[in-house]
Amino acid sequence: MRKCIVLNNLELTRNKSNIFNSFFSEYLKVLDQHCLDLPLALSATHLHHLTYSNIRQTSFLPSDIVQEARKDIWKSRKDILSKGCKFTKCSIRLNKRWFKFIETERGNPCFKVTYSPKKTFVLPVKTDKQFQRFQMFLKDGWSFDNISLLMDGRISVVLEKEFAKKTIDQKYVVGVDIGSSTLAAVSVFDIENSKVVKQLYFGRDVAFRQRKYTKRRDYLKSLADKGSDRAKKSLRRLKHKQFNFVKTRSGQIAKEIINLAKSYNAYISVEKLKNLKGRRGQFNKKANKKINIIPYGKFTEFLKSNSEMFQVPVHEVDPYHTSKWCYKCGEINNGHSSVNYVLYKCRKCGQVVNSDRKASLAIAIKSVLERNITHSLTNLSSIQGSKTGAKVNLLFRPDAVGFKIAVQHFESPMESLRF
Repeated sequence: MRKCIVLNNLELTRNKSNIFNSFFSEYLKVLDQHCLDLPLALSATHLHHLTYSNIRQTSFLPSDIVQEARKDIWKSRKDILSKGCKFTKCSIRLNKRWFKFIETERGNPCFKVTYSPKKTFVLPVKTDKQFQRFQMFLKDGWSFDNISLLMDGRISVVLEKEFAKKTIDQKYVVGVDIGSSTLAAVSVFDIENSKVVKQLYFGRDVAFRQRKYTKRRDYLKSLADKGSDRAKKSLRRLKHKQFNFVKTRSGQIAKEIINLAKSYNAYISVEKLKNLKGRRGQFNKKANKKINIIPYGKFTEFLKSNSEMFQVPVHEVDPYHTSKWCYKCGEINNGHSSVNYVLYKCRKCGQVVNSDRKASLAIAIKSVLERNITHSLTNLSSIQGSKTGAKVNLLFRPDAVGFKIAVQHFESPMESLRF
């Protein structure tokens, strides 16, 4: 598990300030040199061969830092090649070879940075609340091997800690469906009694604010394209405001779900979605806009980090058919109501229900079924809600042999769940 803390620094002396500024100026020059050869590079390794020998002859930076500059350029190559880029701001990543965390004779914390072979300078750290928080993490067993120097003098520290994975043996499961209209629809499912205990919605305000931000950004972008400097400044401010809002709300909602799981002594189940935003070109314009406003990566990152910290297990399930499965009859269909897309309507049995709510329940049930491969959970004979049985085998891919065996092993309970 990783966490990032930004430490503030004390005011630098004139000599240290000159060294610090020359360090960043040299790094910016190295970035620009990589940009010049970027159009000729066929790969990251090829870019290294094109630039490394010349940079090592003209630059005083250590080889590891030059390699970090190359990684930054290669990572942003698409934007650089399409729009062009003149670097004015940057951060410098340092591994443990090039810095030491020390204390002076007076007990003041500092980072001793090697900016060139056998040349060092010291960055004094401000002992404020951020530093106190940093010390608390170190006392709790967190460690760090990498830092990043920011141009304003602050130090970004990446903390790491390994947590033992907790075995999943809980009686309850919290199924979480991440969507565009509701950030997280949640179902608390009682495994032993095979019934739904509670269903909640978190983050409906996120989708509303995201749409509002998108509309405003489109308007400002149209003005900025016409040359309005005022619109460009407003657009930058709006981007930061949107980023901070989504980050804050994602963290808050993840914490609420963790607290909910702790109150029931439950584990959490979420869908394992891959390359969600990378598949935007496969859908129409309306669907792409919906995908854009889903902070899936940020939210799941908060959820996983909090779950490790509070020892709440998280189980990821295959998203196959979780949004298409009918909990009443067990059939698979697209099923969205033609009148209201938020509602799910089964074309076979006619059941109408909120699609996010239904999907969160499907995720919870599917996680329990997947666990049956290694656990003997045989009490899924009935689920509170309907008088007829609901097939569950259609929740799994045809080539999922292990899951077929699990379904067949429990026969009636697994083939026909009562909901």
